Amino acid sequence: MHTPRIFTSPGMSGYAYSGLSSTKYKDDICAAITSSEMTYAACLTAVHECMLELRSTFDEIRGLDSAFEENARRIESIEHDLIERDLAAESVSSAGATAQERVLYELAYNLCDTLYDCATASCNRDVALFMDPCFIRRRAHLQIAKVCGILVNSIAIVNCCIVAQSVSVAGEREDSSTFRAALALSTHVNVQFSGLSRCLNSSLGPEEVKHRKAILRMVRHNIELCNKVAELFDENMLHSIRICTERALKRILDAAASSSATCEEMVSDDESAQQRLAIAKKAKTGLIHYLRGYVQGYDLEVMRATKHFEREGYVGALVHSIGALFLMYRGYAATGNAAHNAAGIIEHCLKILLSFPIPSTRQNLGAYKARKMYVDMCSVYEDLEQHLGADLLLNPGAEVKLRDAALRYLSEMMEIWEREYGKYFNAVEQTGGSPSQPSTSGLGGAAGLGQQASHVPMRALERIPIPHAPCHQPSTSGLGGASSALEEAQVSTHRSQTPDDDEDEQPSKRARYR
Repeated sequence: MHTPRIFTSPGMSGYAYSGLSSTKYKDDICAAITSSEMTYAACLTAVHECMLELRSTFDEIRGLDSAFEENARRIESIEHDLIERDLAAESVSSAGATAQERVLYELAYNLCDTLYDCATASCNRDVALFMDPCFIRRRAHLQIAKVCGILVNSIAIVNCCIVAQSVSVAGEREDSSTFRAALALSTHVNVQFSGLSRCLNSSLGPEEVKHRKAILRMVRHNIELCNKVAELFDENMLHSIRICTERALKRILDAAASSSATCEEMVSDDESAQQRLAIAKKAKTGLIHYLRGYVQGYDLEVMRATKHFEREGYVGALVHSIGALFLMYRGYAATGNAAHNAAGIIEHCLKILLSFPIPSTRQNLGAYKARKMYVDMCSVYEDLEQHLGADLLLNPGAEVKLRDAALRYLSEMMEIWEREYGKYFNAVEQTGGSPSQPSTSGLGGAAGLGQQASHVPMRALERIPIPHAPCHQPSTSGLGGASSALEEAQVSTHRSQTPDDDEDEQPSKRARYR
């Protein structure tokens, strides 16, 4: 049995999957189906293997929630009444397309119902369970994630088989809601967790630390369930599966939001945390529109979502660029490749973007701040464009699309910034108070402007007279808090400030959440 493991990295913590619950397994099977290398019978055999693994895993968690008890019986019914019966039938290889399609549709409906029940089970939002050492030691939360992962893979495989065999299924839809929904979800869950994690920064007693870590474990767990369900975002997905995806995601997100309200109160006086939570809320608003578009069709809801982000100005582009970079970064962090050079560049760019203010806090921007932020945008753009070429990426097949999306939205941000603050770019005098040191966000720029200048696109430097002023410590707002990555790496007490205290995790490998 392949139980998911917890991965930690400087910028992210989550679950890494293997075996039948892994994305690779699903992608390999679907590729074989699409290329006609896998027959209908072979597809059923693959799903049958998943059902056997599910039965075994349900045996481990039956007592946690009535949803698992009920769905363990449902899986047995699916296995015996649908799959084994059809595989045993003499006509399995010669059954008409209609008969095969009927079995596949019934499988899809049953699997979707099972996924919804398991992903939204009440135990997933029970903070008391995530404080229970026995629950953690048994890795019950990881077993639940495994169940959801196998169900997602089974649904995707069945859908792929239906699409490959049936001409009655509408093909790929030309809309942008699918990809944009994935980006908005990525931003919402990751930036929200980054903000909430700062509740561990203050001096706390042992019991309070334990309670807050339990809340963060619960939030992270639900984020991982969202990430798994979101793997069903696909332009070829059946309408019934789209509905299941939307319902499950909205239910999980709402439950997690309600349970994490305590953490939000704990960081109410933390400006950086509040800024990140505000970005996360903006992303969720867009996500809801995109989910409706994903289910109902391109025309109405996606247009509304597009108008929503257009009204938000650069924040709309910021949400999408952050989401793309987090999806890229996860590919490295979840596979133990957080030390890869590309992962370091992505993390660095995310730190800069997460430090950008949102509309409610940028109304009084002066000339210096406006110019500095524009230089930072240009620097991030150049880092991605010049240092994340396809030949430098770990998985270019998946990452190039995300990198290109990040570049496209960064370009939108710069154009919006030019329109709103272009008047400052030609200003000679600096307005406002004494500025901090100019940004050092370029890969090679760590001190003065001269070093940074070589890392900023010429169109930015030609138009922006950099102010000369006393230099102070540059901003070091990281993915999880106010300290830079290098500073955080040197903090010996970081183990007490992480949400997971599983016994087998090494302190040096834990994520930095501050």
